[in-house]
Amino acid sequence: MTYFLVLWLVSDSISFSSAFEQSWLTLGFMLLAFLLYGLYYLLPSILITALMGQFTRPNNSRPVYITAIITGAITTLLLYANAKIFALYGMFFNGFILNLVMTPGGIESLGGSTASDVGYALIALGFVLVQILILWLAKRFYQYKTQTVLSFKWLPITAFVATILVHMGFALDSYTTTQLNVVAESVPFYQTVSARSFFSSLGFKTQRDTKLKVKGKLNYPLNPIHFQQPAKPYNIIWLTSESLRADMLDEKIMPNSWAFAKNAARFTRNYSTGNGTRMGVYGMFTGTPGNYWFSFLESRRGASIIDVLQQQHYQMSFYTSAKFSYPEFDKSIFARVPTDQLHEIEKPKSGWESDRDNVSHLLAFIDQRNTTKPFFTFMFFESPHARYYFPSESVIAKPYRDDLNYATLSKEQLRNDIVPIKNRYINSVHHLDAQFGRIYDYLKQHQLLENTIVIMNGDHGEEFMEKGFWGHNSTFVDEQVMTPLVIYKPGMQPLVSKQMTSHMDVIPTIMPLLGVTNPSSDYATGYNLLAGEKRTHTYISDWDKVAYVDDEVKITQPVNGKSFALVKASKGDDSTLTPEERKAVLAKKQPAMLQLVNDLSKFFKKKETSPQPQ
Repeated sequence: MTYFLVLWLVSDSISFSSAFEQSWLTLGFMLLAFLLYGLYYLLPSILITALMGQFTRPNNSRPVYITAIITGAITTLLLYANAKIFALYGMFFNGFILNLVMTPGGIESLGGSTASDVGYALIALGFVLVQILILWLAKRFYQYKTQTVLSFKWLPITAFVATILVHMGFALDSYTTTQLNVVAESVPFYQTVSARSFFSSLGFKTQRDTKLKVKGKLNYPLNPIHFQQPAKPYNIIWLTSESLRADMLDEKIMPNSWAFAKNAARFTRNYSTGNGTRMGVYGMFTGTPGNYWFSFLESRRGASIIDVLQQQHYQMSFYTSAKFSYPEFDKSIFARVPTDQLHEIEKPKSGWESDRDNVSHLLAFIDQRNTTKPFFTFMFFESPHARYYFPSESVIAKPYRDDLNYATLSKEQLRNDIVPIKNRYINSVHHLDAQFGRIYDYLKQHQLLENTIVIMNGDHGEEFMEKGFWGHNSTFVDEQVMTPLVIYKPGMQPLVSKQMTSHMDVIPTIMPLLGVTNPSSDYATGYNLLAGEKRTHTYISDWDKVAYVDDEVKITQPVNGKSFALVKASKGDDSTLTPEERKAVLAKKQPAMLQLVNDLSKFFKKKETSPQPQ
C-alpha cells in the first residue's frame, strides 16, 4: 500500500502524455522505470523492517510495526519533499540541496516563516499518521481477506530481470537514438549504465553528447601579483544584494541607485557567473568562471584582490545579513580575512532589519577608521531574498502576499499568486534601495566620493514564472542570471553601456586602480570595463553545469558529474531551437566550446579537460 503512495508522490515529475507522443517504446520504458523505481525507493524501509523482524521475538510484533511506520514515513516524506522541490524549482534532491541542509546557515538562508515551520511539522506528522492508517488497513486486509491475498514470492526475481532489461535498454538507446535520455531525467535519481565494453564489442558507436571533464590542482593566480600602490589609494565600497535582477534598477523601484548611477558607469546587460549566490559572489571576487569554486573551497584559497588589499594595508570590514558560512565564503574567497573582520547579525532578524542594522555598522566603521589609511568594505544584503522582506513604509507595489508558506505552496498556487508575490519582491527591492541611499548620502556628506570606488550589483537574478520557474538556482534564463552592475570611480565620465558584461569583469576593472601591473589574464578571465574592453561571450555556472552564452545562443553542458543530461541549447533570448537548429548551432559553436574547455582549465596545473564520452 505504501508502494502505491510512493508512485503517486513520484508521478508529479513524470509526463506520461509526452512519452506517449514520442513513441510506444518511450512510453513503455517510462512505465517500467516508474514502477521499478517506486520499489527501489522503498528498499531501505523494507530491508530495515525485515532486519528488525529477525531480531524480534515471534510473539512481539510491536518493534517491527514501529520500524515499518517510521521508515515508511521517512521515505514518503522525503519523496514528498523531492516532488515539492521539483514542482517549484525544476530539480530533484541533489548535492546542492544536501549542502544546503548540512552547511551551517543553509536552512536559515531559505528565509522560512513560522507558518512554514508549523506546516513542515504538521506534514511530517501527517505522513506518520498515514503509515499508522496503512498498517491498520493492512492488518485488517490480511485478517479478513486472506483467501484473496496475492503471492509476491516472484516479485524479487521479476523486479531483478526487469531492472536489467530497463537499464540495458537505456544503455543501448544511448548508443543509437538517445530518445530515452529526456525521459529518464524525469525519474527521480535514475541510475544510468553505459555497458560501454559490451556494446562496443557488438559494433555500436556512441552518439551521445559529450560532457566536460575539468580537473587538476589549482594554480591561481598564474603568476605572483605585482603592484605599485598609488600615492593616493582609493577607498572601496562594494554593495551586493541577494536576488537583485537587472530590471529592478529603474527610477521608480530604486530611485537612490538610479540617481547615483547617473554619475557612474551603468552596465545594462550584465550576467552573473551563476544562478545562485555561491557561484555569483565567487565569480565577482575572483574574475573566474564559477566552476572553480570547488577547487577554491577545497584548497581554502582566497581571492587575489584580498591579498593585494592586505599587502597595501587597507582597513577592511565585511558585513552580511546572511551567513559567511553559507555559502562557505569564510573558507574560500574570504579564507584569508581574519574572523574579526567578518560581521554577521548575532540575533536572527528579518532581512530588512538585518540590512538596516548592518548599514549602520558599516557607516560606523567608516566613521571610526584611521583616516590616514585607505579602507575596503563589503556588504551582502538580504532584503530581496524570498520571503522578500520590507517594512510597511517601503510598499510601492500592491497587492502583495502577506507571507509565503513554503510548506503548502504548490505550483498551481504559485502561478495564480505570482503577481502579488512579485509585488512583494518589488517592495523588498525598494527597501534595499533605501539602505543603498543611506550609504550614497553618507559618502556625499563626508566628501568621500572624491576618493572612493563604489561597486553595486546583485549576486544573481530572480525569476517569477516568466520561463516556467520561480526563484533561482534552477535554469540559466535571463531573469535568473542578469543583475544590475554599477561602478563608480572618482573623476570618471558617466557611462551607460548596453554591451555584454559579466561578474568576471569586476576584478579586472578594479585591480589596475589598485596599481596592479599584471595582465588580467594572470588572475581572471574578464575584461577591464573602464578601459573600453569588450566581451563576446560569457560563462554561467551552477552546482554541476556550465552555460556558454553569446548574442546568438545559450549552450548548457554538465561538468565533472555522472549526469546523463543532454547538452541543452536555446537561443540567446531563451527561446527554443528546433532539432535542426540545435544541431546546426552546436556544430557552429565547436570552436567556442573548445575555448570554454580552455577557460575552465586555465587555472589548473594538471589539465584533464578534453571532452569525454558519457
